[in-house]
Order: sequence, then structure tokens, then C-alpha cells
Amino acid sequence: MWTRLARGLVAALVLCAALPARAVPAFAEVRSGWQASDTVLLDRAGQPIHRLRTDERVRRGDWAALADVSPALRQAVLYSEDRRFYQHSGVDWRAVSAAAWANLWNTRTRGASTLTMQLAGLLDDDLRQTGGGRSLGQKARQAVMATRLESHWRKDQILEAYLNLVPLRGELVGIDALSRTLFAKAPHGLQDHEAAITAALVRAPNARPQAVAQRACEVLRAMRHGA
Repeated sequence: MWTRLARGLVAALVLCAALPARAVPAFAEVRSGWQASDTVLLDRAGQPIHRLRTDERVRRGDWAALADVSPALRQAVLYSEDRRFYQHSGVDWRAVSAAAWANLWNTRTRGASTLTMQLAGLLDDDLRQTGGGRSLGQKARQAVMATRLESHWRKDQILEAYLNLVPLRGELVGIDALSRTLFAKAPHGLQDHEAAITAALVRAPNARPQAVAQRACEVLRAMRHGA
């Protein structure tokens, strides 16, 4: 079963690679296109006096530069989502070869779905995950786009964009909105336990509190022991 499915994935990847390259958006384009869900009202002197909610669909904060995200949060997300982020080039083939198919492409797990692949799914509407999961062709295109992202963007840009675009609990999108809503602080102030909770919500945004707490404990343990 594994051999047949693996061959299907490889064949899909080859076909996708042979197609005309889809344009990969520039990092600056993605960042400049970001819009917070609140509009800041200024006084005559240009000082902020009020934030007015202007987008009721989702809650987005300001774009958070990677330098303004706490090291604990960066570490927690990488431990949870992609421990070999700085070693692979978009697709973690070591994880691909080591994982069983059910864990490899199962929509409920992210065993071999790298952070860059997840970002590809956030940037391209055709690759977004739906309730029915992604087709084999979508997953292959996601992998191809991830390798193209890695060739055009720096690692710090990939991580920064991911942290800002990732959907989180309820209406929250991005680290700034979650940090200020859940912890009443900016992303740079998150400590280890808060970072672990955030990483758990990245993995399963709308999971039950008990499941989030259990996952957060696992992430915190890995952070502290380097597991």
C-alpha cells in the first residue's frame, strides 16, 4: 500500500514540476497587502486615540515583524510544527521517508507537512485546506510551491509570514491578534508557557481546552529539554 501511494505522490510531483511555474508572491507584496481588522483613529498631532473595528469577518492585529516576536514563541512554533525548518528546502524528505502514509498526508496530522508547505496553503486559495482535506494533486502542488518559496524567500521571511497569516482560535488570524486577545500583551512579551499554548493552538485552533493544555505541556517539555 505504501509503495503504491508513494509512487502516486512522486508521479504527481513530477507532473506539477513540469507545469508552467505559478508566480510566487514577493514577501514585500504579502506584507504590504496585510490589513488589520481595526482602523486606528489619530488626533490632529497624529497620535492614536481610538481603534475602530472595520472588519467583522476576522480579527487581525498589526503585522508583527519577526524581531518583535518573542524567541520563546518562535521556538515553540518550530518545535510543534517543523523542527527541521532550517535544514530542509521546503519539503522534509527525511520525514517523508520515515512517516507512514496515514501520518504523512493525513489532514489531521502534520508529520511531514513543513511550515513552508503550510504557508503555501495560506498564500494560494487553490491550495487551502477544506473540510474534506486536500487531494493528492493539491498536496503535490503544495510541495512544489513550498520549494519555490524557499528559493525566493529567506527563512526569516517564511517564518514571519507564517506567524502573521496562520489562522488561530475562532476569528483570530495571526500572532498579534491572538497574543493581545488571549494574553493581553504584544507578541514580544510572550513567555514559555504562553508560547507553548500558542503553538498548541496553531496545531489545533479550535480543540477542546483539555486537548490544548495537553499539547501545550508536550511543547513546553520539548522546549525545556530539547526533545
